[in-house]
Amino acid sequence: MSDLPATGQNRARPRLIFKIVAYLAAAVATWLWMGIGSIPLIYMFPLGLVAVFDLHLANDGGWGVLIGTWLVYVVHGFFYFRAKTTLQTVILFGVLVLMLIGNIAGCQQMWHGH
Repeated sequence: MSDLPATGQNRARPRLIFKIVAYLAAAVATWLWMGIGSIPLIYMFPLGLVAVFDLHLANDGGWGVLIGTWLVYVVHGFFYFRAKTTLQTVILFGVLVLMLIGNIAGCQQMWHGH
């Protein structure tokens, strides 16, 4: 058994409900920033992350690129929700925010770049 009291262990670990609320708040804020009119194309949203680096690949990369970008979010979500400390959670949330900002910039470049 551990010498630490049970309350000390719970405070060091971020609660799952707070992680879920923060993740959903970031997603909703991103969708609102993109505009309500972009909701029908939301499944293609991760391609914006690719467009930041290579606009041609984002537009013409096909299903492999789309699935690959969704996998980036799935893997990130796996590590985010399994983070055991507050520091890990904050760092992974910061990575999420940076990815979402990159997606917004890339999507706007794809939509307005033509």
